[in-house]
Amino acid sequence: MKKQKIAITGGIGSGKSSVAEFIRQEGYPVFSCDEINRSLLSKHDYLEKLQRLFPEAVTEGTFDKKKLAETVFSDKEALARLNAFSHPRIMKELFREIEQAEASLVFAEVPLLFEEGYETQFDKVIVVFREEKERISSVVNRDGISEKAAWARIQNQYDYNKLSEGQNLFILKNEGTLSSLKASVLFLLDTLANS
Repeated sequence: MKKQKIAITGGIGSGKSSVAEFIRQEGYPVFSCDEINRSLLSKHDYLEKLQRLFPEAVTEGTFDKKKLAETVFSDKEALARLNAFSHPRIMKELFREIEQAEASLVFAEVPLLFEEGYETQFDKVIVVFREEKERISSVVNRDGISEKAAWARIQNQYDYNKLSEGQNLFILKNEGTLSSLKASVLFLLDTLANS
C-alpha cells in the first residue's frame, strides 16, 4: 500500500488543531508535533538538557514552559537555539510514528514546517490560513496572554501570505464558523482520497 504523508501547517492560532481533529474524526491517523513535544517534556533526560540550555526557564527546580516562551519569543537567537535542540528530536519521533501507521493517507500537524525546511519530506501540504486579527484573538483566548505577546509570536513565524496553491499544496481558509471549516476539510479529504 502506497502511503501518502500529508502535513498540516499554518500560523499560530490559524486552526490547525481543529483541522487535525476533523480529519481524525473521519478515521485517518493524525500525529501532532505538539503532542510529541509534550511527551518529550515528560522525559527526564530531555528536560535536563533543556534546562541546561535555558537555565532562566527553571523556577525553584521546576521547568517553566511559560518562562521559556517569554525567553524565546523575545530573543531570535534563543528561539533558534530551542528549535535546533527540539525539532530534530520531535521530527524523528514523528516520522517513526508515521511509518508505523497502516493507512494510505497519514496526516501530521507540523507547526514550523516551512521555517525548518521539512515540507520536502511530505507528499502534500495543507496550509490553514486565517486573518491575523482572528489569530491574535484566538491565541489570547487560548493561552491567556496579551495581544502584544500573541503578535510577537506571530512575527517570529513564517509568512504564509507568500504561498500559493499548487499541485501538492492546499490552502484551507479558516474564515467562518467551525462547521464551515469542517465542510472545507471534508471536501479536501475527498479530493485527497481520490488523487
